[in-house]
Amino acid sequence: MYSMKLKIEYKDFVKAYTQSFGTALFFPQFLKLRRQGLDFKEIKEKLKNKIPESTLYFWFNNKRIPLPFNEFNKIKKEFDKSELMQLATIVGHILGDGGINNKLILHYCNTEQFLINEFQNIMKNIFKAKHMNYYKEKSGIIRLQYSRLFSRILTCIFGTFSKGGNKQITPQIENMPVLWKAKLIQALYDDDGSVPKSGYCVAFKQKDKNIILWVQKTLKELGINSRLTPDGSHWHLRVTNYFDILKFREKINFSKNYRKQIQLNKTIEKINYPHWKMKKQIIEILKERPRTRKELINVLQLQPGTVYGHLHGWKRAKRKSNLGLIDLQLVKVTKIGRINLYHINYNNLKFGEKHV
Repeated sequence: MYSMKLKIEYKDFVKAYTQSFGTALFFPQFLKLRRQGLDFKEIKEKLKNKIPESTLYFWFNNKRIPLPFNEFNKIKKEFDKSELMQLATIVGHILGDGGINNKLILHYCNTEQFLINEFQNIMKNIFKAKHMNYYKEKSGIIRLQYSRLFSRILTCIFGTFSKGGNKQITPQIENMPVLWKAKLIQALYDDDGSVPKSGYCVAFKQKDKNIILWVQKTLKELGINSRLTPDGSHWHLRVTNYFDILKFREKINFSKNYRKQIQLNKTIEKINYPHWKMKKQIIEILKERPRTRKELINVLQLQPGTVYGHLHGWKRAKRKSNLGLIDLQLVKVTKIGRINLYHINYNNLKFGEKHV
């Protein structure tokens, strides 16, 4: 488990620059030798084959300080749990509607002013960062840009998760706790997620299959099932099961008071399951022991089609909801020879009973 506390080391910060800044790695060693009172020739001998003589000359005569060293002394180097959780939102937005270009300029765009404000506030709170550019297009898209210094800081912490249009889930991101990943995914859904007004689901659309597969895997870690399907040049991930939608709202959700969150609440309120009294009765009977459908029919004194509907759903009926106990993952069915045996799915029962 990740400690949720992090410190940037100078050697890692230097790696965020081009190879031409490689000699900057030895600047702290040079300063140490200088403080020991060594002269130019002695330092040159100590750092032989590490630093060009011309570079060492400029350092020794205080005519040049390497850019990485200079910037490292100005940046924030330690991050606590609260700050790392906020940075999950930044990383999520960069993987969503943002990016880091080939010149290492960090950018983020959105039509939602509150998401732009959220990005700005986190960058300001943690890095004391001011945007380099801010402009609004006629289309309503607001664009933010930050200097490459902040790209380097984020790269030190989370690896090369975005550069020149190549976005990926790095080992550093993968090693973060699942709750941190959930916060990242919330930002992704704020950018690229939706709750269709017709139908019952939470949708997420992405061009990068590797990222959407990672989102699906992380949702599964949180106990949320989803379906992935191709959609032209993109991929569509949908959470469709009622209890999975409830878990999504509980563990991921959209940002507070966002129109997508409001629509999600409306969608959940619209899902009315018929005859819950009878479904609960079936659950209570199955708690005693697993039973066949014939046994349930005899105990309940109902028509076979009614019992089947409560278990498997009314897939052809014109109802607001036609899901059965198996669709809701509250009951499982196992086949013993030619007989179907129904029993409680205790993994979901506690969560399910709370919402039915």
